[in-house]
Amino acid sequence: MLKKLLLQLLDFFYPMVKKMLPFEIYAYLAVGALNTALNIGLFTLLFLHLKNSLLAVEIATGIAFIITVCSGFWLNKHLAFTTSSKEKKDTKKQFGKYALVALQGQLNAYLLTKGMIVWLSLSPSYSYFLTAVIMLTINYFLQKYFTFRSRQKMV
Repeated sequence: MLKKLLLQLLDFFYPMVKKMLPFEIYAYLAVGALNTALNIGLFTLLFLHLKNSLLAVEIATGIAFIITVCSGFWLNKHLAFTTSSKEKKDTKKQFGKYALVALQGQLNAYLLTKGMIVWLSLSPSYSYFLTAVIMLTINYFLQKYFTFRSRQKMV
C-alpha cells in the first residue's frame, strides 16, 4: 500500500521534470529527499530527547543513520532501481552494499566539507551544499552500478 502510494506520487510529479530527467534519476532524487527529511526529523527528535546527554549528537546521528539506511534501501530498491534482483539472497547482498555506500557517503561528506572549510577557506554553508551535490552524484553511480546493478542474462 505504501509502495503504491509513493509510486502514484512519483508518477504525479514526474511530468514536470520528464524532459530533464530520466525516471530513475528523478525517483532517486525524490526518495533521497524524502529519506533526508526523515533523517533530519529523526535526528531533531532524538537530539531534543537526549539533549542533556554528553553524547546527544553522536547518539542521535547514529540512530537516525541506522533507521534511514533501512528506509533508504527499501525506497531505492522498490522505487528508483526497480530492475535490480528481487531474490532474497541478492537482497541481503544489496543491503550490505547499500549500507557500505551510505557509510562511505557519511564519512566522505564530513571529510570533504571539513576540507573545503579548512583548506579552501569556503564558508561552511557553501561547503556543505557543494559536498551534498558531489556526494549525491557519486552515491547515485555507486548505488546504480554497485549496489543495485541489474544482471543481464546472457543468451
